[in-house]
Amino acid sequence: MKILKNFIYVLICIFIILFLLLNICSALDKSFMGFRIFKVGSGSMEPILHINDIVIIKKENEYKKQDIITFKNNESYVTHRLISINENEVITKGDANNVQDAPIKTDDIIGKLVIRLGMLGFLSYLFTLPFFWILVFLIGIIVTFLLPNRYFWKKNKKGKE
Repeated sequence: MKILKNFIYVLICIFIILFLLLNICSALDKSFMGFRIFKVGSGSMEPILHINDIVIIKKENEYKKQDIITFKNNESYVTHRLISINENEVITKGDANNVQDAPIKTDDIIGKLVIRLGMLGFLSYLFTLPFFWILVFLIGIIVTFLLPNRYFWKKNKKGKE
């Protein structure tokens, strides 16, 4: 039973650390092992993606028609469905939009949708606040380093007496 608890604890710590690294890299406009995280800002992909959904995308070597991709459009990021592929250009369209987007270069594609996290509402707003990430980082440090040591020392003191 103790091994199972330790295993679950380690998995949770790894998940928290990976999620933090993914968010920090995305905030710095970088990827983490090819993955990035974004918040959906419009209803252009309804009913598949909703406003405030969190999406995790991954850089791929090749994209196919009907893939949902995120691409850079001027200074913002757009997540739409890929509807046409030419040699160096692709055409996308939001599922809820009536018209297709202007063609983009394949180099502007950031990645393909891998995971959609449901509407997080207020939590998605928290993801944009630096204070929130500082708090999450501090909690991660406490959970990862301080709590196991404190628990370990209590066990050893009891064992020695």
